[in-house]
Amino acid sequence: MILTGCGTSETALTPIPRTIYQKADYQTVKVKKGDMKHSIQLKLKARLADQVNYSVDLADAEVEEVLVNAGEHVTKGQLLASFESEETRKAIADYSAELEEKQLLLDHYTRLSMYDLQQRDYIKKEKKEYPLFEQQEDEIIADRDKEDTLRKFVDYNLTIEQLQEDVRLAALFLQEEKQKLENCQLRAEDDGVITYISKGLLSGFAEPGTLLLTETCGENTYEAYTDDDYDFRVGDTYTAEKSGSSYSMEVTAVNEEDGGGRTIVFAPDATLLNPPEGDSLDMTIEKETLRDVMYVERNAVHAKDERYFVYVRSAEGFLDPVYVELGDEVDNMVVIKSGLTGEEEVAIIK
Repeated sequence: MILTGCGTSETALTPIPRTIYQKADYQTVKVKKGDMKHSIQLKLKARLADQVNYSVDLADAEVEEVLVNAGEHVTKGQLLASFESEETRKAIADYSAELEEKQLLLDHYTRLSMYDLQQRDYIKKEKKEYPLFEQQEDEIIADRDKEDTLRKFVDYNLTIEQLQEDVRLAALFLQEEKQKLENCQLRAEDDGVITYISKGLLSGFAEPGTLLLTETCGENTYEAYTDDDYDFRVGDTYTAEKSGSSYSMEVTAVNEEDGGGRTIVFAPDATLLNPPEGDSLDMTIEKETLRDVMYVERNAVHAKDERYFVYVRSAEGFLDPVYVELGDEVDNMVVIKSGLTGEEEVAIIK
């Protein structure tokens, strides 16, 4: 945090009354000079993304191919892993053959029923289109009479209704089996990153109902607030830690806050095989060392009328207030840019 003096007013500061007890009422610290190693300590709070877990349900599902790797970006609908089921394939073939057979029978009986209903229309059409019809009319009618005698034993309506039901059921069962097989083709539900692949899947084994793949979707990010003026830039990477593990984190956004300060948004490196878990991470960023500066403990600095001052201990042991201009604050120490020489002792007054 940078603290600077404001205004040009030289309003005098009221000294602490010099009583005989004053020397025993305060603790002093020495103003120091030298280099200050500067770092920023950030606490990253998680804004965890959604996770999608993938598995298969078919008992005889066999791994055909795994098409992604851990850390890989995927898009919605992308095939992640494919499986085969011999039992399901056979059921699909059987229902397909049955559906084709029933459909052919349905078409056949539908045409027969239409022929009977439209017999007179056929005759009118044949009289119009074929000049020799009059000569062959008796023969044609005789043949149709024979067919009519045979058709008397056929109830087309019942037959067609039954075949229609058979076709419907065969199509329904076929669709169910195809859906079973499709459900075994693992496809990404959304854009995201593959964060887990089971060892079993990589070895070609898929036990029904067990976790095979995990995809992290949306923003898997962390954010930290700071009032430090450090130059954070989108795309820069830093290292965060948790429980002895280190994670590469990339800055994805720098948001200015209304009340001052900034919120820095970080995202884990997408190639991490084991991305960070939990609700927080710790990050230390080393800043450039401040060379040959004067500094003092922050709790020795006081404020009045938007200006800062310290109480300097005199040679006699009494306290005199002195205005100071402040610089960077480092680990509870603050840089004194002007107002002191660096040899003083200043008081900490609670």
